[in-house]
Amino acid sequence: MQFKKKKIRFVIFGLGRSGSTLLKQLLDSHPEIHCEGELLNPADKYVANPLLIKLIYKFPYPFFALRSLLSKKHVYGFTLLFYQYSSPEKLIAKLIKKNWKVIRIYRENSLDQSLSHLVAEKTKIWHRYDGLEMQTPQLTIPPEELENRLKIVTSNKKNENKLFEKFKHFKVVYEDDLKNQGDWPETTRKIFDYLGVNPAPVSATIQKTYARPYAEMIENYEELLKIIRPQTRK
Repeated sequence: MQFKKKKIRFVIFGLGRSGSTLLKQLLDSHPEIHCEGELLNPADKYVANPLLIKLIYKFPYPFFALRSLLSKKHVYGFTLLFYQYSSPEKLIAKLIKKNWKVIRIYRENSLDQSLSHLVAEKTKIWHRYDGLEMQTPQLTIPPEELENRLKIVTSNKKNENKLFEKFKHFKVVYEDDLKNQGDWPETTRKIFDYLGVNPAPVSATIQKTYARPYAEMIENYEELLKIIRPQTRK
């Protein structure tokens, strides 16, 4: 008599513009893993009915559990951003209590993280995938907008760091583990070991949105640096 293997479940948790979509794609490319996107983000269209969306926001865990049951893969995961639920600490605690594993995605450079958000917000382009050509925009970002975004990112990081002092997790740092494609095999090997699955080659279709640096895209980049330089790495 054959027994069905117990499903392994995990969540990718972090802040926006930290590499979560790239990590999701890399893990999803493993033959045993089904990794979905941001289940609580209406833009990702996992749920279309507005009334159902409200119900899921009120009771998110049953929805997560249902999605994992519907998956045909042995390992199931999804992405959850820090600000997508009003009580992230309670939600993470419940997931861990239910034997979900937590992969924390973190970006050290707060300036780049903030600029990435503002550029995406202004251009309405949040990701670029293979085969999509992207013209480099020319933008001016008001200093007060960047200062405000930096404050939000810094505050969220502070709260997130405090949250993860309490929970066992696997940490992935964008700059060290994902930014360079050459690091992907070793990074994912460690994650697969954490999840308890055999290593496998990985791939992703997502690309860096713009090939040129922010200094060539943002016309007042030097002005912004002078104003916010002390806050760039929090």
